[in-house]
Amino acid sequence: MELQGIVSKVGVMPAHAQTAVLLSAIAYSTQVKIDLEKHLPGWTLVWEGYETVDGNFGFIAEDPTGEFYGLAFRGSLPPADIFNDWDAFANWVLEDLDVISLSTWHYTSDGTAKISAGANRAFNNVASMKDELRVGSSRIYNFLKTQVVSQNKRVIITGHSLGGNIANVYTSYFVTALQQEGIHYEGTWLFTFAAPAAGDAAFATDLDNKVPNSWHYENVNDVIPKFPVISTMLMASLLYIPTPSSGDIIVTYDGYQMSLRDGYLLMTGLLYGFGYMQQALHYVLFNSTLDPRYLSNTLSDYFHQLGAQHALTQYAGYLDVQVDAALLARSSMVPL
Repeated sequence: MELQGIVSKVGVMPAHAQTAVLLSAIAYSTQVKIDLEKHLPGWTLVWEGYETVDGNFGFIAEDPTGEFYGLAFRGSLPPADIFNDWDAFANWVLEDLDVISLSTWHYTSDGTAKISAGANRAFNNVASMKDELRVGSSRIYNFLKTQVVSQNKRVIITGHSLGGNIANVYTSYFVTALQQEGIHYEGTWLFTFAAPAAGDAAFATDLDNKVPNSWHYENVNDVIPKFPVISTMLMASLLYIPTPSSGDIIVTYDGYQMSLRDGYLLMTGLLYGFGYMQQALHYVLFNSTLDPRYLSNTLSDYFHQLGAQHALTQYAGYLDVQVDAALLARSSMVPL
C-alpha cells in the first residue's frame, strides 16, 4: 500500500499519524474503553493487557471499518524524584532503563543487532502480557496473526516515550517473526513519539528497511528521545539557552559537584562505544516554544522545562490533535 498523507500546518502529514497519537495518549488511560470511545468514536477495544511487573501496558483496538487495528504501548512511568535530582535522573537512565548493558537481538532480516538490556526486558514482559478482557485469550502476537494478518487487515503500532521505545522493538519482532513463519505481510504501520533509542545502528537500520511505513517524531527541545545516542545527548546538553542553561546549574552526581552540562558529558563518556542510534526513515523533527513558567537557572526549572517539552501535548499539538486535558495530564511529568 502506498503511503498517503494530508496537507496541514506541518506540511504533508502521513495517513494515520493523528490516530496514532490519540492511541498513544489513550495508552495512559486508567479507563481505556471510555477514553477510546471519547477520542476515537466507533473504535472497539478488543484486547487489553494486564500491566506488567515493570509497569508497562498495551491494548489493541479495532477501527469502525474493521480494516485497521491499533496496538498502543505505554512504557513504565519514571519515578518523581528524577526531576528533582540529577543523580537520580542519571541513575534512572543508566540503571533503571539499563542502557549500560546490551542484549543480542535476533529478530532482524539479516544478521543480528543489539538492543539495551532494559528494552529487551520490557519487550519480553509485553510479549508475554495476558489479556484482561478474556481468560485464555492469546498473547499480542497470536492475536494479531489470527485476527489481523490472516484477514489481510492492517495494524498501527504506536507509543509515546518509553512506550515508543517498546513499539519500535515490538514492531521489529512482529515483522520478522511473521517472516520466519513464512508469512508475507506488508500491513504494519509504526508511529513513535519522543522515543529513546532502543538499539544500535544495526537494529535501527534493519527496522527502517523492513517497515517502510514508519514515522518517528521528536520535539527538538525534548531531551528524552536524545538518549542514549552520544551525538544527540551532546545536543541535549546545549538546550534551553539562555535559560535554563545547563552550564549555569550546579548539580551533584555520584558525590561530585559539577555543572549540569558536565553531567551530560560524563554520561556520554559512560555510554561511548555502545553505538546507540535512532531510526533514520521518516524521522521528523519539529520545534516548540519553551514553557514560560520554567525559565530560571535552577535545577527545578530545568527539569520542569524538560518535562513540559517531553509531554505528549507537544506531539498532539504538532499534529493538530485535541486530547482531553485529564488524559494529557496522565502522560505528563509536570503540571500542564
